[in-house]
Amino acid sequence: MARLATRSWGEGLPLAVLVHGITSSSRTWWRTGPALAERGFRVLAVDLRGHGASPPVAAGLGAADLAADVAETVEPATRPEPRIDLLVGHSLGALVALELLAARPGFARRLVLEDPPGPTSIDWAGIAAGIQADASRARAEPAALRRDLEVANPNWPPGEAERRVADLADLDAAAVASALRPGAPFDLTGLLAAARVPTLLLLAEEALGSSLVGDDRRAAVEALGDGATRVLPAGHSVHREALDAWLAALDAWLAG
Repeated sequence: MARLATRSWGEGLPLAVLVHGITSSSRTWWRTGPALAERGFRVLAVDLRGHGASPPVAAGLGAADLAADVAETVEPATRPEPRIDLLVGHSLGALVALELLAARPGFARRLVLEDPPGPTSIDWAGIAAGIQADASRARAEPAALRRDLEVANPNWPPGEAERRVADLADLDAAAVASALRPGAPFDLTGLLAAARVPTLLLLAEEALGSSLVGDDRRAAVEALGDGATRVLPAGHSVHREALDAWLAALDAWLAG
């Protein structure tokens, strides 16, 4: 297990823990964290191993490995009662959150999953190649990459592309790409079915670049059972592109 770097907003209780997706870091929550703090949460966002300011990859990068890191890092912040009030995971972070609850039932009271990947929806080799290329460019020509990201993502707010470049530059790209290239098997429907806490599934639109599409999406929604599902007008990184809609869906779900 690794002790992870973190960012935080707010203080006291209840506690919200945010887990980012592949190639990102706690920077990605730079608007979400303060918004949740305004809603009364103490917010803790982690950098998964190999990402952000956390240690480089020295062992496995499976979701269960990463979940153990998150538990090791978060547990001291939950004392005297080891429990998270709101656990949020985006993409890979959604799988990590589900694995954390599978290993530690009851560790979180509520769960928000933002566009988790589908087992057959992902081109793992293509993603691995893109990770190494993007990380290399982030280090060699950050300004040009930032400009390209701004053009390609007109819905991102000012400052988002700069943070994305910083995340890529910090990434232990060779290790992450090597771990992903052969594929990363996981049982999303099994994990969803086993989650015994109120769960909100926030999905991107398939046409805009969701990582959960087709049969994978239908199976995931069915496996969620009594959980709530919302499809928001954005691509895979919903909190980057449509934070207001993301927060509105969360507020309505928490109120209900």
